[in-house]
Amino acid sequence: MGKKISSVIGLIVIIVSLICLGTFKLQQIQYNKETANVKQMLNQRKKVLQERQKIARQSVLNENLVSSNKTKSENTQAYEASQDLQTITKKFFIEYFTYDSQNTYIKRKNRVHGIATSSVLNDKKLFNNGLDKTGHSIIDAEQITSSYDGSNAYVSGIDQNQIVSGIVEVSYSSRKGSHSSSKTTDIYLVKFDGNQRKVIQIQRIGTIGTVVN
Repeated sequence: MGKKISSVIGLIVIIVSLICLGTFKLQQIQYNKETANVKQMLNQRKKVLQERQKIARQSVLNENLVSSNKTKSENTQAYEASQDLQTITKKFFIEYFTYDSQNTYIKRKNRVHGIATSSVLNDKKLFNNGLDKTGHSIIDAEQITSSYDGSNAYVSGIDQNQIVSGIVEVSYSSRKGSHSSSKTTDIYLVKFDGNQRKVIQIQRIGTIGTVVN
């Protein structure tokens, strides 16, 4: 009788142990499954976050690139405008301040017609006939000669129509007959049309000074 009871108790213990072990295994499987799901979810969120960070970085890079390109474009435009103004005004003033007779004085207008508009060419303050009230040549009578020495152009603005505004400092030497030559530096306001490639306005605003050689 005692042996049967012991056998039953032993069987019960084995059954309970198996149940506990099975329950533990099921819990372990469920835990592992939940852990795997959590890891998968974290990995997905990590990928999404990395993708968003990548997009954000690219967006910042694109903005910086656009800003950099804009700055480069503006700098290039300003540089080209400065070069254009310097080149065109140098050509103009070389012809304008080079003459040694009434004939060459009058022909200055023709020599710059390709780089200046009609409004500039017809400006009497720039291009007079070189004659006095009696109709005689002042240039020939006083034996006036002039030669271009140099110029520097400075851009002050560029509008949307490619009109470049600037100031030009021009130096030239002149002489009357047998008198000593003198070097004068004048200041001009100038406007240059980048589309026409012509000077559209020139206005003398003053003289820095004159030095007798």
